Amino acid sequence: MSPRCSIPVRIPSQQIFPGRFEAAYRAVLRRLDAESVLARIWEGKPEVWKAAPEHAQVIRNRLGWLAAPVAMQAEVVSLEQFAAAVWESGVRQYVLLGMGGSSLAAEVFAHTFPGRPGAHFVVLDSTDPEMILRVERSLSWPQTLFVVASKSGTTVETLTQFRYFHDRLRVMGVTRPGAHFVAITDPGSPLERLAEAHQFRSIFRNDPTVGGRYSALSYFGLVPAALWGVPLPAVLEGALAMRAACTPDHPSASNPARTLGALLATAAQHGADKLVLLTTPALTSLADWIEQLIAESTGKEGQGIVPVAGEMPGPVEWFARDAVVACLTIEGDSRHELDAFGEQLSSHGVPRVEIRLQQPEDLGAEFFRWELATAVAGAGLGINPFDEPNVQESKDNTARILHRRSPEPTPVFTDGAIAVFAEGQLAARIASRRLGDALRALLAEPEPGGYLAVLAFLARTAEYEAALRALRHRLRAALPMTVLTGFGPRYLHSIGQLYKGGPPRGRFLMLTAEHTEDVLIPDVGYSFSQLELAQALGDFAALVQRGRPVLRLHFKQGAQAGLRTLQVAVDAALLSPPVPSS
Repeated sequence: MSPRCSIPVRIPSQQIFPGRFEAAYRAVLRRLDAESVLARIWEGKPEVWKAAPEHAQVIRNRLGWLAAPVAMQAEVVSLEQFAAAVWESGVRQYVLLGMGGSSLAAEVFAHTFPGRPGAHFVVLDSTDPEMILRVERSLSWPQTLFVVASKSGTTVETLTQFRYFHDRLRVMGVTRPGAHFVAITDPGSPLERLAEAHQFRSIFRNDPTVGGRYSALSYFGLVPAALWGVPLPAVLEGALAMRAACTPDHPSASNPARTLGALLATAAQHGADKLVLLTTPALTSLADWIEQLIAESTGKEGQGIVPVAGEMPGPVEWFARDAVVACLTIEGDSRHELDAFGEQLSSHGVPRVEIRLQQPEDLGAEFFRWELATAVAGAGLGINPFDEPNVQESKDNTARILHRRSPEPTPVFTDGAIAVFAEGQLAARIASRRLGDALRALLAEPEPGGYLAVLAFLARTAEYEAALRALRHRLRAALPMTVLTGFGPRYLHSIGQLYKGGPPRGRFLMLTAEHTEDVLIPDVGYSFSQLELAQALGDFAALVQRGRPVLRLHFKQGAQAGLRTLQVAVDAALLSPPVPSS
């Protein structure tokens, strides 16, 4: 599988600063070389990660991403012709129905490249009815193409979204609603059969040996990119250049994947298990893509790397002992703030990597760098980076809740318009029937290296994103721990694996809400709000089953009012003492 070629073009620069882990980092590099880890990865040897037969079989079937840039280079002309035909047919709006690895790379392309003039691209990775209706009401139906993306072909969010929008087209009298859809999936999947039965405009059958989170340079990333007008030849040229630079016959001291992977593994092995992803504005969505890749690949067996995407996690002093920092910049974006921050990191001995892209087309190289570096880090940590053993727990719980139509669980108490849910030791620690004391119980006595994750099963709108950012700032300013935020069910297909299978130092604040509008999903017997709540309850149960402290707040008067009340309650809880129970 290892190629023998020279580097055709330059690749984005990378500088490694091991900080206080200099000696340990050099030792890991020597071990990787002594054990020929990189060469064995390129040869497809599963024992690089795990020797057990059950792992070896999974690994052998998940290494197609190593050859994806070469394979997809042969598909560029057909992809560009397909995209041009779609555009010439009058399509101006693209809606991607997909989750996790089926959507995040496409979102990076859409956010980083300007796209075709007059085109509009939406990634719908939500089951929130407010979000479904918001997207629906923004559409000009005759000009819309839906891209239905699912490797397995069974992703519940994606299939229910397809059912809903296909039915809307049918109700409007469209004679061939299937012509408004294309599918990206594995050969032989249920989605492939569905697409054939409904006469989709096109079906793209992806290499089944490419795993979801490693699929950026396969059809899952490149079909949406072509539709958006991304210059695929340049993107793949960059990917091939990075691929060549990462081969075992390239000098190991300057091999980008080897050095980055070694830094990540070294830091995690020495207690710095947070990967702080700092980017200039144009690369914000790239940090989200890296978050999924790192979290799902390493967060298992009670260990892993906790990615912190979105913003600086607080003063350097707060995370200097348990973090490694990646600073990603692109030419044209101001990087003065990150450069200044890099000097602070150096003074505290914080390990870091600095990566500088010259142009958006460098994304192809960046995708490959991080994929192989993650595989190298997995080898260093002794884990299988290609499975996701804990993702299925929440899915199974969700299916059981929907199947038996379970009643809403009973809250521990209700404070005004917010119902409070907790179980086990956390419920016992709540001092009174007040929201502030429930928050104090969750946040009390933070342990070194711990983190708090705010999990919002709400519409991913600009308004709610701003509210969660403000909440994150309040919590981060008052708590000596990393604070993460994410929207559900989106996070279930990303960092959710790590929350359950990774280091057991997380605390979780889950937010759910009543909806003023809801929509039924055709042919399944439940609505989007019922599905969204079932997904929240399913993950709540999975976290509790693993001993994670979870506080769920249900906003009975809707998300907007609930978030306002929560902001006030958080301020009060962090600044005032608890109220004694009566």
